[in-house]
Amino acid sequence: MSILLNEPEPAFSPSDVPPPLPSTPEPSPSELQLGPGAFPGFLRPFASLWWGIKSLFGTATIVAVLAILAAIPGLNILTLGYLVEPQKRVAASGKLRDGFPLMVFAPRLGIIMFFSLLFLIPLRFMAVRVNDAAVILGANDPRTLRMMTVLAIMKWLAGIYLLLAISYGGSFSSFFRPVRNLKWFWKATMTRPGRTELSAQIETMLDVMKPFHHFWLGLKAFLGAVLWLAIPSGMLVAVTNPERDNPVLGVVSFLGVLLMIPVMAWLPLLQVHQAVEGRFVSVFSIRTARAIIARVPLRWMLATVVLYALTFPLYLAKIRLLPGDAMLLITPFFIVLTYPTRLLMAWVYHQGQQRPASAFFLWRWLIKLVMVPALGAYCFFLFLTPFVSELGRSAPLENQAFLGPVPYAQWGRSK
Repeated sequence: MSILLNEPEPAFSPSDVPPPLPSTPEPSPSELQLGPGAFPGFLRPFASLWWGIKSLFGTATIVAVLAILAAIPGLNILTLGYLVEPQKRVAASGKLRDGFPLMVFAPRLGIIMFFSLLFLIPLRFMAVRVNDAAVILGANDPRTLRMMTVLAIMKWLAGIYLLLAISYGGSFSSFFRPVRNLKWFWKATMTRPGRTELSAQIETMLDVMKPFHHFWLGLKAFLGAVLWLAIPSGMLVAVTNPERDNPVLGVVSFLGVLLMIPVMAWLPLLQVHQAVEGRFVSVFSIRTARAIIARVPLRWMLATVVLYALTFPLYLAKIRLLPGDAMLLITPFFIVLTYPTRLLMAWVYHQGQQRPASAFFLWRWLIKLVMVPALGAYCFFLFLTPFVSELGRSAPLENQAFLGPVPYAQWGRSK
């Protein structure tokens, strides 16, 4: 089992030095304009306080947006891409603060979401009154029809107001200057310079969000993880077959537990390596993962323990499943628990790539003596999940550490 977690000690030569990692791209002026900007410093307390408020608000917005995307079938791949891209940046720079690229846009998006929800409050109250009137007075009653007309007008006014404010940039002040927004929108749609400016703003927004890039990045990470997990997970749940009395199935499940151990050790690093290299086949570069583990065994051990310790509660949440339409309530917890662990694993990848030689072999052996049984215990827990979860055989297949922060098997539940 020792060869599974460590690279054999080679004779060191200059060619063993790992190639330099790609540099993290510097934020563009548009990104700096959209984002909270640089920290003003402690000598400017009020500006620093406002910067902190915007940053916290942006962080909450990131979690909310990713949770909404994760709860929508198909768009969950986009969520995974937005989790892998920060890993790529941290792996390149070695700085955890580079793991929040969406922060350049999150505060602005949070402001838009806040005012949108704020404008929905009177619409919601009016819709409840219209529904009550339809039940008590009847849908064709003149008073009910008048209330329905008022509700329709309110919807149009709120929609136009929000559209103008968002079109102007979605800043805090844009929601309090409707006349200015209207003038700008008229200029942006009726004049050539205005249309050019509007087009430039849309291109800037797409350049910051990069939806197609992140979707492709998430799809590669998802497919790579599926290929790694398919065989050991299939063997793991063999004992749940209706013919479970067959002793051969028990042996197959036991072998699945053993086969899952190196997968749990390598795959977190291999997903980072795939994102850094940009090639799908890089997820199968076992030599890279083993070499990183050999160079920074303690860092890898701590990051791996944190990774699986924080994903452990996600399996407990599936013992009794929530209704399918309540997924939006639990996906933020999936985001919060998996995001920092991915950044930590990317930092370990950077440290391992920067160190040219393996650690002392006795130190590596000590780490192995700890991690092999620890990973085995976690894999044995995965083996037990079909017997305690409502998902049954699908429980160990929903591996949020690799496949994204979403309970896939719950999509089909409507009750």
